[in-house]
Amino acid sequence: MSTTETTPSQAVKSPLPGTAPGRRRKKAEGRKKRVLKLHSNKEFATQYFEAKSKRSIEKKAAFRKKKSKKK
Repeated sequence: MSTTETTPSQAVKSPLPGTAPGRRRKKAEGRKKRVLKLHSNKEFATQYFEAKSKRSIEKKAAFRKKKSKKK
């Protein structure tokens, strides 16, 4: 067997042989994985959305603080 041949266990799921999945594909796979985890694990979902809300509130407060200093 030459070094260019791949066995089934070494095969990569990508459109072109010998290339790794791209950024778009990795992001899409990550989104699917996250959605599945959010639906299956309710504890994780509550923590996830609480943290997301907290970050949003902190961003808004920082923006208002920055704008108030400009006046």
